Amino acid sequence: MVVNRCLDLLHHCCHPKQLHQAHAHLLISGLLSLPHLLNALIRTCARLGLAQHAERALSHDPNPNAFLWTSAIHAQVCSNLPKHAFVLFQSMLAHQARPLEFTLSSLLKASALNLDPRSCLSLHTHVEKLGFESWILLQNGLVDAYAKCGRLDLAREVFDEMDERDLVSWNSIIAGYSGQGEVGIARKLFEEMPERNSISWTSIIGGYLRVGDLVEARTLFDRMGERDPASWRVMIEGYLAYGEIVAAQYLFELMPQKDIGSWNLMIRGLCQFGEMCRARVLFDQMPKKNVASWTMMVDGFMKIGDLGSAVLFFEQMPEKNLISWTVMISGFAHNGAPIQALDLFWRFEQMGIEPDETCILGAISACSQLGILETGEKIIQKHINQIAKTELSPQMVTSMIDMYAKCGAVDKAYRIFKEARDKDVVCYSAMITAFANHGKGEEALGLFYRMLENGFRPDGVTFMGVLSACSHSALIEEGKKQFESMSKDYGIRPSERHYACMVDLLGRAGCLREVLELIETMPFEPGSSIWGAMLAACRVHCNVELAEVAAKHLFKIEPDNSGNYVLLSNVYAAKNQWENVSKLRAMRRERGVRKNRGCSWIEVNSCVHEFIMEDRRHPDSNSIYEVLEGLLGEMMLIGHGIDDLI
Repeated sequence: MVVNRCLDLLHHCCHPKQLHQAHAHLLISGLLSLPHLLNALIRTCARLGLAQHAERALSHDPNPNAFLWTSAIHAQVCSNLPKHAFVLFQSMLAHQARPLEFTLSSLLKASALNLDPRSCLSLHTHVEKLGFESWILLQNGLVDAYAKCGRLDLAREVFDEMDERDLVSWNSIIAGYSGQGEVGIARKLFEEMPERNSISWTSIIGGYLRVGDLVEARTLFDRMGERDPASWRVMIEGYLAYGEIVAAQYLFELMPQKDIGSWNLMIRGLCQFGEMCRARVLFDQMPKKNVASWTMMVDGFMKIGDLGSAVLFFEQMPEKNLISWTVMISGFAHNGAPIQALDLFWRFEQMGIEPDETCILGAISACSQLGILETGEKIIQKHINQIAKTELSPQMVTSMIDMYAKCGAVDKAYRIFKEARDKDVVCYSAMITAFANHGKGEEALGLFYRMLENGFRPDGVTFMGVLSACSHSALIEEGKKQFESMSKDYGIRPSERHYACMVDLLGRAGCLREVLELIETMPFEPGSSIWGAMLAACRVHCNVELAEVAAKHLFKIEPDNSGNYVLLSNVYAAKNQWENVSKLRAMRRERGVRKNRGCSWIEVNSCVHEFIMEDRRHPDSNSIYEVLEGLLGEMMLIGHGIDDLI
């Protein structure tokens, strides 16, 4: 009676807290010595996705039987921890427990999750060794695992040797071929099937969508007898993947039963293409919304730069999770609003939720943009330092390199780079750029050549760093050589930014005529970065003639950018052409171009204070202006005129 009540208690557990209470009750009552109760506990852990709890429960039995091992392995697979499943399997073999067919079935699913064909081959050997080769459950598992691991040849071999095939067998092999783009073979098998279900149809439709044949996919979809929600979603998602928004929305409207997943799919697709008006209409029509629905809308607004709408939706969310906060923090950072990103990050920390890597990357990016080392290091010490430097992801390493470099601590950036184990071309490019921006051209080029020796192939970003290094260190011939090498040796077509680097390189060296020749031979129309670099070079070398050429183009491309007027005015002033200075000032007034308001910020005790010209919104602005006026008065007393002070 007591045992039955305990089994019923475990069966009705639907939350980790309930499971912990049930586990404690079983432990105190001594009932965990009963194998079938312990097995029920482990299976409940699997159902709730609590892999670690399952492993702890297994430890209650010093000599677990095969059923207990199998349940614990199954729990790892249910928690998407395939590698842990194989670790437990090795322990099971070490305890000389004979695997069951269900043990191997779970492990085949783990192999498919891990995309590891070697483990499939090893399990295939166990299947044959244990005499399970005729079990259709395991044969289907082998077909599915081999196919998902990219070994269609072995999947087909198992399929062809099967004495008896069921619907799962056919669906597994068709899904395998469809997933690998072998839609012709998949279609042939599909037509040979003795019977089909919605999974069969969805698999072959998905195959045609994967190779871009939307017409045939839609033809098959229309041929389907009964369509389940999954088949509708696959077809709609296929249209969205190829930008066929109208067709996707039309099909969505025809869908007889729309669950929350279908609504979210359509909204996500519209958000990805920046169709926020349509997305908003659908969102308002949703009969029921979840946290994913709200988060997609926030993300969509962030991607089109509509920060106001993103904030409005975020604050209205009835429930927020880690992803919601991360989307907002990263969105602010990506849209050049680092102060707002950090303010939100501090709010998020007060929630007591541990941030994930993407959230931390957003906060570090904000620190990079502001150049605030103290705050960046505070975040790193709190959330990253507990992770060994050798275990950091390449994305995190790159972000930390970028932050330290932009905060002026290039030596710390290089230390992070050297300690990182998994370096990719992005990490190398970030460190090369860091050296370049700090005028360490030789170090940047040395690292570039070391990267090549280590077998990494440079990309466009790498060459941006290399050309920038040559520019900042006046390595003209090296810069020309690398610019030519881009297309000649690596097939990388120089972008406008690469040409801008070359203009900057030659301009700094005073080769202004060569700059003009380079611009005239560009394969595309020069943009603001090209003419801006040339104008800046003309300012340095006081070349009025070419400065006027560059400014003429910039006034057309960026009519509201006052900085271009200022640069040209400085060129005139350097040559004492005051009449031209006056004419330019009058032209700027006539065109209604206003000077950009100055902005700066400082970091005090990990708090960022932003100041904008003539802005009195800062809470201490009255005190600040009092001190400033006092300083101005003292400077005038020692002989400085008002023109010297402003």
